[in-house]
Amino acid sequence: MAVTLLMRTIVILAALLSQASLAAEEVGTVAFSRGVLTGQVDGEPPRLIGKGVPLHNGETLNTGSRAFALITLDDGSKMTLRPNTTIKIENIDTRKGSESALMSLFRGGLRAVTGFISKARPDAFRINTSVATIGIRGTEFDARMCEAGECQQEEDATGQTAQRESRVVGRIALLRGKASAAVDGQESRVLTHGAAIYERDQIQTGIKSYAVIAFNDETRATLSPQTVIRVEEHEYKPERPAENNSFLSFLQGGLRMVTGAIGRLNKKAFRIATPTATIGIRGTGFDLVCEGACVSSNAALDPAVNSLLGKFLQLFIKPAYAVGEGNGMYAKVWSGAIELHLSGSMMVLNNGRTAYLKNNFARPLLIPDIPPKLRAMGGAPRPDKVPMPEDAFSETPLGNIEPGLYVNVRKGDVAVQGADGKVINIGSGEALRAGFRNAVRLGFVPTFQKYDKIPNPARVTVQAEKLMNLFGAEGSDKEGMECTVQ
Repeated sequence: MAVTLLMRTIVILAALLSQASLAAEEVGTVAFSRGVLTGQVDGEPPRLIGKGVPLHNGETLNTGSRAFALITLDDGSKMTLRPNTTIKIENIDTRKGSESALMSLFRGGLRAVTGFISKARPDAFRINTSVATIGIRGTEFDARMCEAGECQQEEDATGQTAQRESRVVGRIALLRGKASAAVDGQESRVLTHGAAIYERDQIQTGIKSYAVIAFNDETRATLSPQTVIRVEEHEYKPERPAENNSFLSFLQGGLRMVTGAIGRLNKKAFRIATPTATIGIRGTGFDLVCEGACVSSNAALDPAVNSLLGKFLQLFIKPAYAVGEGNGMYAKVWSGAIELHLSGSMMVLNNGRTAYLKNNFARPLLIPDIPPKLRAMGGAPRPDKVPMPEDAFSETPLGNIEPGLYVNVRKGDVAVQGADGKVINIGSGEALRAGFRNAVRLGFVPTFQKYDKIPNPARVTVQAEKLMNLFGAEGSDKEGMECTVQ
C-alpha cells in the first residue's frame, strides 16, 4: 500500500514538473523596453525585465503607466505593448503541423505584426479579451481595450477628423477548400470565409476548391477549381450611379456570375475581359469556362491563325475547325443576356444559349451546351443560390468612443468573434468595436488608433530604437523610424 502511494506521489510530482517545464518554455524575447516592464510566470513571483530577457509560456507581462515594450515571439511575430497593458502569453507552439498561439489581453493594448503561425494556419493565432476573441490571419493590426473616457480623450487630443480608407469591394461569401489573393504582385494572402477583396486583387482557387465572392453592389461571382480572376476596377456609389464602374479580368478556369446594382443601373459600366472576348452584360446570370488555348496567348501567335488565310478560314469557311473540348472558351447564359465583343464584331447571347469561342479571331459558334466535364465546374454552385453575407458591408458611425475593444487592420485581415458569437471580418483600412453584447464594423479607423504615437513594430529598426521616446510623434516621413524626439 505504501509503495502504491509512493508511486502515485511520484507520478503526480512528475506531471506537475512537466507542466511547470511547459509553462517555463522560452517562446520569445524583449527586443526593447522603455519604463517599467514586469513579467510573472504562473506560480512564481513577478520580476523586472528588460531588453534581451527571454519570455515564457504562461507569463503575464505588465507595462507601467509611462512605459512601452517591443517583444518578439519565436514565430517572428512582433508586438509593441502600450502603457498600462496587461497581457498573458498562454501558449506558443511553433512545431511544424501543430502551429498555434494563444494570448490573453486584459487591459491596455498592442500593435502587432504576426509571424509564420498565422500564415501557416489561418486562425491558429488568437488573442482573447473580456469582450471578444481576435483571430489573426497573417496580419498587421492594432488592438486596444478602452476604459470609460480614456480613448475619447486621446481621440479629442489628436485634432484630426477620421476619414474613410477602406477599399474593400467584396467579401468571400462561401469557400470550400483553398483560395488566395494578392494585390499587384504583393505577397499572397490566404482567403477564408468573410475575408476582404480589394481592387487590383488577383484571386485564385486551389485544386478541388471553389469560392463565392459577394461584391458590395450585390454582384456575386463563383470561382470553380483552379480559377483565376483579377478585380481591375470596382467603384460602387449608390448615390451617384453615373460614376459606377466594374471591370474584371477572367484569366482561366470557370466563372459563374450574377450581376448586381452596377449592371442594373448602368449596363455599360460592367465589363469582363477574357483571353478571347470582352463580355458586356444586360442584367445577367451566366457561366464562362476558359481552358487550353483560351488560357495562354499561344493561339494569337499561331501562324495558322495570324495569317490572312488563317483568319479567312476561321471566320468564313470553317469556324468549327478548332472546336475541341477544353480548348477555348465557352459562355452560357442562364438569365438575361450578354454581349460578346470580339475583334471588330459583337454577338448577343440570349438566355438559354451557349457559345464556343476558339480565340478572338474565330466567329462564336452556337452549340447545345458546355461539354459535360466542363459544365460541372467542380461542383461550384450558381452564385444566385448563395445569399449575400449578412451585414457584410454595413458600417456603424463612429460617434463617441465607448468602452470596449477597438481593432483596426493595417495589412491583411482579422476575424473578431463578439460576445454574441457572431464573427466579423475586417481587412486593411477597416476597424471595429466590440462591447459586452456584440461587435460592430466601424465606418472609419478611430483617430486615436490611426495617429497612435506608440511605435509600430513593422517600422522599428535597430537605429530607430535609440531615438524612441514615449512622447515622440510618428515620423511618417522618416524611413525606417516610427517616432522622432520632440
